[in-house]
Amino acid sequence: MRDTLRNRMGWLHSWVGFVSGLILVVVFTGGTLAMFDTEITRWMQPELAVLPQTALTAEALNHAGEQMQALQGAGQMAFLSLPSERDPVLRILHYDGHAFVGPALSPRDGADLNVRQTQGGQLFFDLHQSLYRGPVWGNMVTEIVAIGLLIAVFSGLVIHFRNLVPDLLLFRPFAAPGRSWLDAHLMAGVLMLPFIIMITYTGAVIHGPRLFPMISNGHGGKAANRAGPDKAHGMASAAPLAPMWEQAKAVFGEGNIGFIRFEPRTISFYRSDAADFVMTRDHVDFSPRDGRQIGVKYGERGIQALGGVMRGLHYARWGTTGLRWLYFVCGAVGSAMMSAGLVLFVIKHRRAHGGTVKLALAEAFTLSVTLGLPVAALGFLWSNRLIAPSLAQRDLLEAKVFFLLWLCLLLHAVVRSGAGCVRAAWREQAWALAVLGCGLPLLDLLSRRGSGWTPQLDVYLAVDACAFGFGVLAMWGQSMIARDR
Repeated sequence: MRDTLRNRMGWLHSWVGFVSGLILVVVFTGGTLAMFDTEITRWMQPELAVLPQTALTAEALNHAGEQMQALQGAGQMAFLSLPSERDPVLRILHYDGHAFVGPALSPRDGADLNVRQTQGGQLFFDLHQSLYRGPVWGNMVTEIVAIGLLIAVFSGLVIHFRNLVPDLLLFRPFAAPGRSWLDAHLMAGVLMLPFIIMITYTGAVIHGPRLFPMISNGHGGKAANRAGPDKAHGMASAAPLAPMWEQAKAVFGEGNIGFIRFEPRTISFYRSDAADFVMTRDHVDFSPRDGRQIGVKYGERGIQALGGVMRGLHYARWGTTGLRWLYFVCGAVGSAMMSAGLVLFVIKHRRAHGGTVKLALAEAFTLSVTLGLPVAALGFLWSNRLIAPSLAQRDLLEAKVFFLLWLCLLLHAVVRSGAGCVRAAWREQAWALAVLGCGLPLLDLLSRRGSGWTPQLDVYLAVDACAFGFGVLAMWGQSMIARDR
């Protein structure tokens, strides 16, 4: 009976794990990079490297408020993001369907810093959250594969429960290819099991109300707080923002104001996501005409605050840099665990289906998400420095480079797999990852020469070091990847 259950769980783990794993590797890789989405955006705007650290002034805030007033008068919906430790500039942002983009302003006087437009790290956040397919269909797919991951985890525990400890103690990275991939899959899966369950469950809970509005009656208050598009109540005589800012700080505390929304009837100062473990949308409302405080509105309270806890656990925006690095490492190991599972699937089915079109496609998709996606991500960073900074809609062009390069890598994998040269395809894409990763620090140095390159520990050096590290890892591992799996 037990062996029959294990056999059935083995079939379930294999097929559900492979089908959902192809998407989950993308989701986990995007989420891992999105832990530092703000820092990646700063790297992709090298003009900010020479910006001195300056506290936000009343002059800069009032000047930004005047620009927001002009935008609202022109009918453009935007909000004002305040400086933080991770992003020390003012930003006027609007949503372009995938990312929040807009000009960066000096926190000293509110002057436009003339930075290049880019989707930056938000591309990876959108890839993680909705596969870059929007908040409905994209979120629905990620919800479905999240359920698939939970099924794969449960079935995997049933399969390996009896020999779990011996398998962990007998990790053999240089054994036969199938054995080494299985050992890596088991070790990564067991070590990251609490993180994987936590991040998957909280992600499913976060998107649940959006996909199933009938279960989210408690969230209706957020929409009710937004004033309707009443043009008659425009901001023709908007009061300065600085006095409102001081009152909002008295409510939420110094440094705890994240962004400002401009509505026809109110100007709302929202508490920062980094202010507390419970991630809510608490805000202070002011009259745009005279700056008078209207009231303080709090989001979820009581049992509904569990939603804020789930968001706090998942996004970890309240966490220190060390905690975000821990999430980054756990996400990277989780992606590696799923990638190893995909490789194990094609190894297992090569014996029975070798040379078939189905196996060639399985090999190609496995390669394109395991190595093709990181190569495309590095190509995205390269494109940021190679595309002219003043080019119109360059942020969209960078995103197109990312997806076009990823598509080319998929086609390369399909052609090579179909021709029976899959090992060569793995080696070639590993070398592409090594070249782009190891070459990125040099590109950063050359593109910022004379305008902001300094040998100090900052976000630029951190991104360069990570890219170089992954490049070296790919260079070391390409011979192992190309072995007869």
